[in-house]
Amino acid sequence: MTYYLWLGIAAIAGAVEAFSLSLLTMWFVLGGIAAFFAGLAGASEPLQIAVFLAVSISTFVGLRPVALKYRTRKTAADPTPVGQVGRVVKAIGGSGRPGRVLTPDQVSWVALSADGSPIETDAQVRVVDHQSIKLIVERI
Repeated sequence: MTYYLWLGIAAIAGAVEAFSLSLLTMWFVLGGIAAFFAGLAGASEPLQIAVFLAVSISTFVGLRPVALKYRTRKTAADPTPVGQVGRVVKAIGGSGRPGRVLTPDQVSWVALSADGSPIETDAQVRVVDHQSIKLIVERI
């Protein structure tokens, strides 16, 4: 009956993995299931322990690098409008005083003049750079 202990170990390791998503305990789930089946087949307790360790270690060493490779999430590129033409909706003052620019996707951004000169409302500008969430623009 000790082979049911392996199902308990597999269930606990599975719960930990489900909450952490760290790919750290998944290998013990596989080892626990393998040891459970070894126990069902009549293997002795030392053999069940050996099966648990062998499967856990071999799957960790063999599959973790592959799992990590495919687990990495692709991050979307920042939606930066560099190169786009926009319209000034709040005048940009000289000397680093920000205004606002509306880009073609109808997003309003805080904007600074690239050369420090003021740019009036409704002027067409081109986005040449960005600093965090501020656009650097130049008059067209």
